[in-house]
Amino acid sequence: MKRLVMMALLLGALLNLFGCGAEKKAEKKNTELIPAVSSQSESTMTASGEKQQGARVELVTKEHKMERVIFSGGYLRSLPEESPDTIVREVPKGSQGMIYGKRVINGKEWAKVTTRDGVTGWYAVPRGTSADGKPVSLEETDKVYRSTYPRVTGGVQPRVQDLINGELDHYLAVYRYVTGPVGSDLKCRVTYNRRGILSLVFSGPRIYYRSYPVSNINDTENWKNVQHYAFLSPLWGGADPSIMTAAVTDIQYAMTFDLATGRRMTLYDFIGTGNSDAVKDLMVSFGDEARMDSDDFYVDEKGQLFLLVRRQQPEPGKETLNLSRLVAREY
Repeated sequence: MKRLVMMALLLGALLNLFGCGAEKKAEKKNTELIPAVSSQSESTMTASGEKQQGARVELVTKEHKMERVIFSGGYLRSLPEESPDTIVREVPKGSQGMIYGKRVINGKEWAKVTTRDGVTGWYAVPRGTSADGKPVSLEETDKVYRSTYPRVTGGVQPRVQDLINGELDHYLAVYRYVTGPVGSDLKCRVTYNRRGILSLVFSGPRIYYRSYPVSNINDTENWKNVQHYAFLSPLWGGADPSIMTAAVTDIQYAMTFDLATGRRMTLYDFIGTGNSDAVKDLMVSFGDEARMDSDDFYVDEKGQLFLLVRRQQPEPGKETLNLSRLVAREY
């Protein structure tokens, strides 16, 4: 009898060692953070035009590969295995975050993420099922973003080069602030670079549901700078009084320079001041709330002139307005 009892105890110990113990290890492994993939690369090419009284312009392209998530609403939380009910921040549906890594806890997928305004926490899709009845999982988006920006490296006087690059840096600083750690695609086209004129335009996808800290908004000078280089739809507040959200942030922007002086040229350098009313008449098609900045335009090799108009309807953002019929200056 004693021998049977001893054998039972020994068998139980072996089961704990190789059976239940293995389950505990598997459960622990299941909650380990799986790091997200992240890598960067850079390439450079030279734009044409230097030998036609243009500037030497290098276009630098940076490629950043990382995992990103589109939030389905809900909240960022602190460590889910320790305090899953502690809310760090509400995240608007449709906004994006950068993923550091993922883990599964009790069958639910969690991601460690950072929002565009730099808030980090843990996110899981709110409870529910998809249309096919399956559990909702994290919705990931483009893993590779490419940003291209110009640098003037020669062909003009050093002072002119510094002035132009300084203006480009102002825009790029706003672009990096708006896109935050999540990043975005950014394209730059040099549309004209000869006869003493450099014109270019930046473009990229609109940023949806970007939250901005109230402390940044209250920094009047810097916030005015943000609004100059990027279009923001009207801000609204929510449960968190420390942030406000813009449904749309548009990063399109154009610049045209005088290569003799480095001065930002305005629309009226090409159409004359007498055509102000004609511009306003053409803007009527974009709605009563349409607005413009006289330096947010570009010209191209065909002699066309395009103004970037800020409008609210039917969707907030910037649209191009062809003003070629008003051009009075040869170039």
